[in-house]
Amino acid sequence: MVAFVVAGLAQRGFVFKETGGWAGLVAGQSVFDLLVLASVHWFLRSHKVSWTIAFGIQSRPVGRVLGIGFLAGMAFLPAAYGLQWLVTRLLSGYGIELPPQRSVEILIEAGPAGRVFLYGAAAIGAPMVEEVLFRGVLFAALRNAGWPRTALVGSALFFGAIHLNLGAALPLVAFGLLLALLYEQTGSLLAPIAAHIAFNTAPFVMLIVGVKFGTK
Repeated sequence: MVAFVVAGLAQRGFVFKETGGWAGLVAGQSVFDLLVLASVHWFLRSHKVSWTIAFGIQSRPVGRVLGIGFLAGMAFLPAAYGLQWLVTRLLSGYGIELPPQRSVEILIEAGPAGRVFLYGAAAIGAPMVEEVLFRGVLFAALRNAGWPRTALVGSALFFGAIHLNLGAALPLVAFGLLLALLYEQTGSLLAPIAAHIAFNTAPFVMLIVGVKFGTK
């Protein structure tokens, strides 16, 4: 478990991920992905368990599970943006102005090629790896240890905290709860992965169709 936590903290510790351009962000995410996947692969191999069995990938009809996850992710979007707007307004009322999100600025500034790489890293790679880490490992470990409520709340809180975004912390925690419940109810990690991909795809779609969104 320590290896997974260290991997997550290492991802957020890469300065170039936040201060560089799109290539730095993609590189930082890729390093994090490799750290997590290598750690999980080593763990599963040492216990002689396959990925499909460990994360219930073959335990349910794939199409149905993916559909449930996708719809859940899309349905949560209004609540997520509403919660973020509410938190921003509340903090502003107390004189706390949130700094611009560097990741959003990078997305806006990146050209077509950069956005393709960003989409692969942020909307495909990140959801898959983060679901393995937070739901497949952290949530499952705590639940199997006999702490189902701690597993649900703890994995969601850690998921929200590791993104280091005060304005988005509350919606991310709420989203983490939804993702854990999807995993629990479907028995397959494919459901939260699909929901996460749908959720992370939204900013790219908004940019393509010309919807303006803030950087706070």
